[in-house]
Amino acid sequence: MTSLRHLCLLFLAGLSLGLGAAERAEPDWARIGLTPERLAPGYWLSRASSGERVLISAQTIAERNERLLRTEPSMVHWPSWPASLPPEDIRRRIETLTGRLNTPLFRNADTEIAQAEIDAWLDNRALERIEAADDRLFGLVVKRAAVRRLPSAQRAFDRNGGIDIDRLQESALFPGTPVAVLHESRDGRWLFVQAENYAGWVETDAVGIAGRAEVMRYAARQPRRHITGSQVRTVYHPYAEEVSELRLDMGASFPLRTDWPLSKPVNGQGALGAWIIDVPLRLDNGMLHIKPALIPRAADTAAGPLPASQANLIRQAFKFLGERYGWGHDYQGRDCSGFVSEIYRSLGIRLPRNTGDQARTPVFERIAYGPELGRAERLARLKQLRIGDLVFIPGHVMLVVGHDEFGPWVIHDAHRSALMVDGRFTALPMNGVGVTPLLAMALSEQRLYADAVTAVQRILSDGG
Repeated sequence: MTSLRHLCLLFLAGLSLGLGAAERAEPDWARIGLTPERLAPGYWLSRASSGERVLISAQTIAERNERLLRTEPSMVHWPSWPASLPPEDIRRRIETLTGRLNTPLFRNADTEIAQAEIDAWLDNRALERIEAADDRLFGLVVKRAAVRRLPSAQRAFDRNGGIDIDRLQESALFPGTPVAVLHESRDGRWLFVQAENYAGWVETDAVGIAGRAEVMRYAARQPRRHITGSQVRTVYHPYAEEVSELRLDMGASFPLRTDWPLSKPVNGQGALGAWIIDVPLRLDNGMLHIKPALIPRAADTAAGPLPASQANLIRQAFKFLGERYGWGHDYQGRDCSGFVSEIYRSLGIRLPRNTGDQARTPVFERIAYGPELGRAERLARLKQLRIGDLVFIPGHVMLVVGHDEFGPWVIHDAHRSALMVDGRFTALPMNGVGVTPLLAMALSEQRLYADAVTAVQRILSDGG
């Protein structure tokens, strides 16, 4: 009898679990348009009304880039950079960055980092040692380098951040990026640098030091080879590790060697099937050294920025589809604002690094969505979005890839996402680059993404 009662209880428990599972059954994603065909660029290319037509001339792009670099506070216009930067200015830049450290930090989800360790990071800034920085202390980034809030490689998460949101991670710099070297950490392992679009701490071995003139000559040299794939690597070399399989990300470009004799090998390999580029290296004494390296001609590169068309924008965006999300470009990936920046940079168009600055800049055709707009008007406006528009909600940016019967669709690099499916708020695991219907996206059961949009930036327009 006891045995029979036990079996009955197990049966009822199983039935209960089964009912729960039925209540949590996988939603019919197709009801909001989430089908495999929409995850391919061809679907959206066929709907791009302007297609391959160039929407912004190279001259207009150059003029807008110049205006952005001159007027955007978060960016640097190198021709206007002073010959010497005083210590108080450098200290302000360092303390501004550190001042964002306003949350408890954890080594993992459960183990809090002791205040003594955080104090050691702060002390490593060596603020009392800051000296004026001048044109003798510039450099080129020699490998993909994390930009850190403090001079430490220790990952530091918030309690709910798991392994994905490192609060010391700010951004990343790519090989060939010019930087002004402003300060060195107490332990000598970190440099505080200013790049065109960001300032922060990078590991010392990531920068080859040279004078400003030499660095800027490298950055301006023509012709160049532009990286148009999500990632391209230099060819493998069995012993020259510094030029072997060097990772190059979309939007970067490198001086091209055009006068190299075909009979002369490059690092032991012939160049018949490769492009010869000059890459920056760091010598043992820290100084910059330029060395030729090879990129296969089969790799995804171009002779210049791609024409600014809807078709190119869609193709470039979809090259990242499925890449893991990387807060501050962590884990060799990128975050939402870095994602759109690198897509547009492959078209020659510069953007500020962070979402707030991207959303606010007046350089592009900015369309404000104020709190006075009701949902109906917001939805009507969103249905008029164009391919290439950037849609902003607080802390996130998405790129419009087209419209169909479900409204506008966006591609974005998201840590988390959720959608309304048949009136039910449903989490959609992403933690990477995905394509979603904008009008179905939701922050909660009561609040759609449409309710939270603060601005749209129309980049593919010559009216900005």
